[in-house]
Amino acid sequence: KRVPWTTSRVTGTPDPALPYETERAFPQLKFNQPLAIATAPGEKRFFVAERRGKIFSFNYEDQQASQADLFFDLKVKEPALNEIYGITFHPRFAENRYVYICYVLKPGLPEGTRVSRFKVLDTDPPRCDPASEEILIEWLSGGHNGGCLRFGPDGYLYISTGDGGPASPPDIHNAGQDVSNLLSCILRIDVDQTGKEKPYAVPADNPFVNLKDVRPEIWAFGFRNPWKMCFHPENGDLWVGDVGWELWELIYRVEKGGNYGWSIREGRQPVKPDLTPGPTPILPPTVAHSHREARSITGGYFYQSPRLKALHDTYIYGDYSTGKLWGLRYADNRINWHEELANSTLKVTAFAVDDSGEVYIVDIEGGGFHRLVPIKKSDHNPEFPTLLSETGLFQDTAKHEVAPGVIPYSINAPAWADYATAQRFVALPAETSIDVVNKKIWNFPKDSVLVKTISIETERGNPATAYRLETQLLHFNGVRWLGYSYRWNETQTDATLVPASGDQIKLEIATPEEPEKTIAYEWPIPSRAECAVCHTPYQSYLSVLSFEEPQLNRIQKYGETVDYQLRSLAHIKVLPESVWTDAKGARANYLVDPYDTKAATNSRARSYLHTNCRHCHRNNGGGGATIELDAGLDFDAMKALGVKPTQGTFGIHGAQVIAPSDPYRSVLLYRMSKLGKGRMPYSGSTIVDTRGTRLIRHWIQDMAGIAGDTTFEVSRLRNRQGQLLSDAVQIEDQEFVSQKIQEVLNSTSGGLILLRTLDETSISEQMRKMIIQQGTEHSSAQIRDLFERFLPADQRVKRLGVKIDAAALVALPGDSREGKKLFFEMAGLQCRNCHRVHQHGKELGPDLTQIGKKLSKQD
Repeated sequence: KRVPWTTSRVTGTPDPALPYETERAFPQLKFNQPLAIATAPGEKRFFVAERRGKIFSFNYEDQQASQADLFFDLKVKEPALNEIYGITFHPRFAENRYVYICYVLKPGLPEGTRVSRFKVLDTDPPRCDPASEEILIEWLSGGHNGGCLRFGPDGYLYISTGDGGPASPPDIHNAGQDVSNLLSCILRIDVDQTGKEKPYAVPADNPFVNLKDVRPEIWAFGFRNPWKMCFHPENGDLWVGDVGWELWELIYRVEKGGNYGWSIREGRQPVKPDLTPGPTPILPPTVAHSHREARSITGGYFYQSPRLKALHDTYIYGDYSTGKLWGLRYADNRINWHEELANSTLKVTAFAVDDSGEVYIVDIEGGGFHRLVPIKKSDHNPEFPTLLSETGLFQDTAKHEVAPGVIPYSINAPAWADYATAQRFVALPAETSIDVVNKKIWNFPKDSVLVKTISIETERGNPATAYRLETQLLHFNGVRWLGYSYRWNETQTDATLVPASGDQIKLEIATPEEPEKTIAYEWPIPSRAECAVCHTPYQSYLSVLSFEEPQLNRIQKYGETVDYQLRSLAHIKVLPESVWTDAKGARANYLVDPYDTKAATNSRARSYLHTNCRHCHRNNGGGGATIELDAGLDFDAMKALGVKPTQGTFGIHGAQVIAPSDPYRSVLLYRMSKLGKGRMPYSGSTIVDTRGTRLIRHWIQDMAGIAGDTTFEVSRLRNRQGQLLSDAVQIEDQEFVSQKIQEVLNSTSGGLILLRTLDETSISEQMRKMIIQQGTEHSSAQIRDLFERFLPADQRVKRLGVKIDAAALVALPGDSREGKKLFFEMAGLQCRNCHRVHQHGKELGPDLTQIGKKLSKQD
């Protein structure tokens, strides 16, 4: 019999209310993945470019507009079109009827990103003339295309371009500082004139018109993927949002000839410091958001409407992944006001502004327009429990005994969490129930709480040493799920609410590999914004990851009673009876324990990917790749098998996301196997799951009968690598073995093969040491990252990570001799490329000779 949960004090939020929320504008209109919006001078219309080629228009003065008019179907005109990225109208549109569109063909084409001019027919509603296309300018197409178009107050057309590469590895073309091409730039051209060989002219005051081997169209450079730009309506300043790589999302106030650092830097963080910089000094970002609060920035507009007077002249911008919206004001060469305005559930890919200065937020997933309004009702609860013992979830917190009505549950496939384990509970107010719409959409009552207490063994393999780290609450406020973490005290009697910015727990762990000593380990407690990255707020049913039918359909122990978990939950009316009725007999389709060797390999692997990867890699999940890893999908629907990766190949010949029967060409396995940048899962783990990688390796290897596209070149390489390894195992001559190992390590695939050898093959200890030494000392970071885990913890790369402890960095003792060596001699840290010390180095950046007198250690 169910006992009602009546002790809850988890309601509202401990965080102060933000001043605004979003409301739907033009509620009767919905578009299919809108990516770019423009207005035409003299027209009271928004022109909405959908991602796959259609452009619609509608009257923005009519909030009740029920239908948008087709302006242009560019896909019909250009069947090879992949995406539309930008649209803008000529300032003298009323006279010349010109519209400019940036669109992209398939990735990897030298002229695959294109800006074309079209004429608009004099019709009502307006229509574009497909036959009028005039191609103006083209550049390399890739993952980062930029593609934003804006006319400046000077009448010239400004065009943003990306680095033409995938998300990772960074800047594969080394385009960021290479001003001999059009990539990674903001361009400025005169479309009212023609050049000698081009259908446009270059303004005479462009910054690099007189520099040899520099494209004269460049206005500024050093961007990764400048995503949406605008001009201040009064002073004409150019602002742009630049999508970051691993650590930072960036906003720039762009200067003539400015160098914004990519890919020498990502903001202030070094990425490729050995690159030769472009012709001007690197400038710092105007705003830098860490990946704790933003993951994919979208530039916006300056608010000028009289509707929200407090926001007058505020630059409003947002983030695609977290839905956060910010505002800033800039004067006297500095930011004098900067605040978070709203925390939305929107996937913000664009903004729009009408002639009154009203700014609209565009949601690519929902397909609608939204606007800011003062928050109507604050959810702030000043009495939100700051101790776990105050939440009403536990009747004895020290003993970890839950309160009556709080129900334990277990799941089939727990995620890998660096050897940590979890206890899970669900708490619904009183005796309320979950409304099940279908297998995926479960609607929880307001103030429902999902609870997860995470523990880790301080002596790995000894359950008696389990130490509670944190208890995570996922709380449904009636609209969205919000995450909170409580950190357990050292005496394990209670836990304290962690600040919104997150926290870290430092531990000493004894491992079977090094039983004679402990290793330092840091457990990251996520920020509230980081919680929202996985538990996406876009749709409430997407936020809940483990409390779902495929995970719950299993046997559960309740005290001395054992029962099917779904039947028990239905019996006590947590779930409707239909869930158990539908699930009976369907267990073979659901998740299994990935580490259960008695289960089928395919079921184990699909369950592993479902629980560790699917929260990002699914529709609306926010993952950068287009793959979908839900266990319920067939192979084709995964969009991963035999598919070329869009986010980097890591030097793998013939790389595919999953290369059937060839794990060593599979980027998915590589990302799981490495440490450092580009590792997956992105968050929640810093230790490679060797059982998991072994499972995925065998799963891919056993994909018999699934067509791949192994080329003769790849087959020959694989055979050669196999022969080299076989020779190395059989022959004892150390010099010979070392040479064969080195040959295998000439490719990333070879590194994966040797990794399998270390994990699964019986080899001599001497050969094992040689593989590890050559792997960890390899010149390529793509190889080193695979073998770093075999080093003792104190010899591994010390990474700052997302949570940077500035105080700990400042506390480190300095060594001027080591600093001199780093500055003048180390190949990977070429500070001297931009700065001088005692007359040595270059003068692109400030002279650092007297830096110690000018700045404190903290500075």
